[in-house]
Amino acid sequence: MTAVQWQFRKMSPAEKNLESVEREFFQEENINVRLVREVIQNSLDAARSKTAIADAAGPVRVRFALAGINNPLAADRAAPYFAGLQPHLEQFAAGDALEDSIVARLQQGSLAAGGVPYLVIEDDRTVGLNGDWRQYDDTAENPAQGNDFYWFFRNTGRSGKGDTDNGSWGLGKWVFPDASHIYSCLAVTRRSQDDETLLMGMTVLNKHTLDGHRYPPDGYFAELRDDGLQLPLQQSNPEHADFIRQCIADFGLRFRHNPGLSVIIPFPRAGAGPEEGGLNREGLLAAVVRNYFYPIIAEQLEVIIEEDGAAAHLTGATIDGYLTDLDLGHTGEHSPESYRKLFAMYREIRNLPDTDLMNLDEPPADNPNYCHYADLVARRPDYEAGKLLAFRVGADVQRKNGQRQETAFQLYIQKDDALTEGHDYYVRGTLSIPDMDLIKRHRARALLVVNERQALAAMLRDSEPPAHNTWRPQVDRVGKRWIAAPRRINSVRNSPAQLLRILETAPEGLQKDALADIFYWDGQWGAGRQPAGQGIKETGGGYVVVPPPPPPPPGPAEFAIDRVDSGFRVTCPTGMAAGGPLTARLQAAYVTPAGNPLLRYQELDFQLHGDNALAVAVEGGDCRPGGKGNELLLTISDPAQFALTAQGFDPQRDVHVRVERGVAVAEEGDDDPGV
Repeated sequence: MTAVQWQFRKMSPAEKNLESVEREFFQEENINVRLVREVIQNSLDAARSKTAIADAAGPVRVRFALAGINNPLAADRAAPYFAGLQPHLEQFAAGDALEDSIVARLQQGSLAAGGVPYLVIEDDRTVGLNGDWRQYDDTAENPAQGNDFYWFFRNTGRSGKGDTDNGSWGLGKWVFPDASHIYSCLAVTRRSQDDETLLMGMTVLNKHTLDGHRYPPDGYFAELRDDGLQLPLQQSNPEHADFIRQCIADFGLRFRHNPGLSVIIPFPRAGAGPEEGGLNREGLLAAVVRNYFYPIIAEQLEVIIEEDGAAAHLTGATIDGYLTDLDLGHTGEHSPESYRKLFAMYREIRNLPDTDLMNLDEPPADNPNYCHYADLVARRPDYEAGKLLAFRVGADVQRKNGQRQETAFQLYIQKDDALTEGHDYYVRGTLSIPDMDLIKRHRARALLVVNERQALAAMLRDSEPPAHNTWRPQVDRVGKRWIAAPRRINSVRNSPAQLLRILETAPEGLQKDALADIFYWDGQWGAGRQPAGQGIKETGGGYVVVPPPPPPPPGPAEFAIDRVDSGFRVTCPTGMAAGGPLTARLQAAYVTPAGNPLLRYQELDFQLHGDNALAVAVEGGDCRPGGKGNELLLTISDPAQFALTAQGFDPQRDVHVRVERGVAVAEEGDDDPGV
């Protein structure tokens, strides 16, 4: 066989030094979580059922095999897979980038000495890495659409995925080398397009110097072409066939008789238990349950986790049995009990007839003027009785330079008085979006699902960071691709909270004696106590209580500003003059640690008007854009009915709001708004 080893390209003097930054996008997540989320996301995106292949029966299967962690591959069998890598790792180790056990192996002269522990991850019922493995660029003349091999091995920070896929950043494949103590992995893929089997490895180190030459972070276990392009080993090549077969046998790959992808991770970041933070059976199980319960129960996915002869096989019928004793947390929405109830709720949803879905033309808003407000109020008895309520919610979107598209999502709500705070779950396509706790003040369980084929799913995907764990309305690529996207994204993510505010019956007035059974008072002042504002005066006959002075006359009534979900509401209190229209200027900004927040406002924070404006609704008046993105000029025609609601602010930040009366509002054509 032609000599195959790890290949690193020599850099030219004109090239800029660049370091790998992929790891910075995933460090907030536990390694089990980020590996499970990215691996299964990619496998579901490659599902044969998404293609025109006729034999795509059954759910996608993903296998995590941990047996090689405790049973390393013998040194003599492992050595060929590391040929040419050690000198580059030694330069990488000089920067304290490798753990001590790997450094010790390098110092002994053999990375494989003592055997190589490994982790295997593979999928089945997928298409494998199709596409021309010789392609190294994508241009208008030679596009790389559908070339999964190209996007997997020859790109970082760019993605060839479409609107219906889960991933979009082109960074997720970093989790494979990241799971290795030597930042390396081997990939074996069998392709549906030609039944070819390929083997290639990749490593992501840092820029380093060896024997006077600079090398980039990326290296490949491959055959080197004369022009410097690294090519995979091919089963159809007689010189490579035996090596590939031996690799499949050495690492116990089980699925490569079918199309799909197997990834071998040498020296995995393993840990005996969740508290150690390393890869382990329990951590992988918990990550699968949290992030992929939806496609598992929907029978789109099966996950197998093997360890030393024992296997956990998660399917729609078995997933409940793996909840016990998992590291899911014992309280809150990630507790085993909460997941059992969520799974039961989802199974009930799967059996609901379409006629049970209530259609809402637009996302709910806790406002009597909302078009479905009365219909939702009529559902309060069902909600209070704990019935499952199902909604199909319309939410149109528009791409820049595109037509407006009618889309929708599903929202399911169920009251649960056993909860101390609300539990909400958000799913885009098949992927759970976990960092979205928006209904904590409500005792209910909510599930929001956006079908992957809806244009809304593409907008939401654009709002997600590389870890795909939340929806961020204000990110740059949302504004570049969509019209009025922040308002739409906020209206979707806040829908469960808005709907619950309508469904939950409001308290019937102030209960002045609500805490009387806890704080008792007989109406008499005891010794040494007196009502606030009163004084005691000594007289010839003893002491008398002196009443407080009368309060000063009231000043002009000010606007009332109240907090609402992800925003604020401004109203005119009783007594505000109504002799003709009132005018005012409203300004808002995120609270800052010091100084005037209004002076520190930037348009990247948010905008109250314009294409990327937050959701602003006005009753009893009107508003116009002010001089800055955080200003609105108000004309109040009916103070008694006036209300301005602004929503969509970052729920993790406080908002400072200032409303000034008497600011002139420009008429049509007036260049000077008086601000």
